[in-house]
Amino acid sequence: MDAVFRIAVQWLHVTAGVLWIGGGFYTILVQLPALLASPAAARGAVMPSLVPRQLNYTFRVAEFTIVTGLLNLFVSGRAQELTRLDTRWSWAILAGIILTVGIYAASRATVGRWALRLIEIGPLAASGDAAASAQMPLLADRIRRFGYVQITVGALILLAMVTARFS
Repeated sequence: MDAVFRIAVQWLHVTAGVLWIGGGFYTILVQLPALLASPAAARGAVMPSLVPRQLNYTFRVAEFTIVTGLLNLFVSGRAQELTRLDTRWSWAILAGIILTVGIYAASRATVGRWALRLIEIGPLAASGDAAASAQMPLLADRIRRFGYVQITVGALILLAMVTARFS
């Protein structure tokens, strides 16, 4: 039964990680370009319902990835190796933990704030406010650039996890 639980936790962790990073790809490559290509009036109407849902999804999947990753440490029986840092596995896992928590914290601190600002200025831009209309692509560009950073860090985390898996 322990093996089934361990496999289930690993599966949940990997699936959550794929959903987290995949959600970032979808946001950067599909949602933001479509949002910016739509008329300002449509953006103003859609953003108050879309942005909070996207943030909620992204943050909950990220948190679930972190929780299942930590749980995976203990169900694998290898958590004590992190206290020694004398194996390639322990260094890879430590790097993965630091990168994961770091990108999550950075996302909460930046993207969340920028996305909420988009919600604030969306109706203003839709009503013809030139300053708000000018801010929208700038905020979207910040989110897009940060998304590329997140995807790059996600690739490094994946490399660390593959290294750990085969160590």
